[in-house]
Amino acid sequence: MSAANPATRGHTGHPVQFLVLVTVLSVPFYVLGAVSPTIRIGAIVLPASATMFVLPVLAAVVLAYRDGGRAAVMALLARVIDRPAARARWYVTAVLLPVVVGALAWTFGWLAGEVGSVLPTPPAVLPLLFAAAVAGAACEELGWTGYATDPLQRRFGTVRAGLLLGTFWGVWHLIPLLQAGHGPAWLSGWFLGTVAARLILVGLRNATGGVSAAILMHAMINVTAAYIPDYDEAIAPVLSAVLTVGAAVGIIRLRSCRAAAGPASPLSREHLSPQ
Repeated sequence: MSAANPATRGHTGHPVQFLVLVTVLSVPFYVLGAVSPTIRIGAIVLPASATMFVLPVLAAVVLAYRDGGRAAVMALLARVIDRPAARARWYVTAVLLPVVVGALAWTFGWLAGEVGSVLPTPPAVLPLLFAAAVAGAACEELGWTGYATDPLQRRFGTVRAGLLLGTFWGVWHLIPLLQAGHGPAWLSGWFLGTVAARLILVGLRNATGGVSAAILMHAMINVTAAYIPDYDEAIAPVLSAVLTVGAAVGIIRLRSCRAAAGPASPLSREHLSPQ
């Protein structure tokens, strides 16, 4: 493969260095979370370590600047808004899928008598909550999707790259979630759903050729969680995990069938085939 020019070098990236840098930068945030009180936003309890959402984009910017200077950094940051012509249905899917999964998980939990029906977050704050969630998701996805996903896919293929990145993403969150007081059953369901969600996020990156759909879905996962009654109950993340895994498997199978049915685009050939 020919060397990438400075404006696109973030696509080739160094995912191992990226993950190591994110890990090292996270240590002070973990310490901060251990000595600071938690806050509650709707149904979600957040420790101070949750502010580490800024680290993926920070690590990606540091590595992009090292390799390609200011042009590479600007190219990375510009990916926050997609420019290629992509089918609108994937952006609609990114927004609606977390809502549908959350609504179904709550419905099953309510029918089972495990969760209540009172919204933990006032509807009036939805616009502000959504804006904050998009900002946080953009910081994360410019790193996970914008910087690390493509080189991992070129090396391992779509599914294995999604599993590797999803596992790291989940482990990265475990200390803040423990600091928020979540137990083993809750964490198990959340972790399974998180890995499955990363598979879907990688699929959205491939389907759209950009990062915006991943940002939207990531943001809506957090917004939906803030509105699920009794989200801290173990049943909520477990049911969400089962439904998210089902959605991830369905999307993977759908894209595999489409790839087998006809010629793949250059983008899908690059990302769907393990190398």
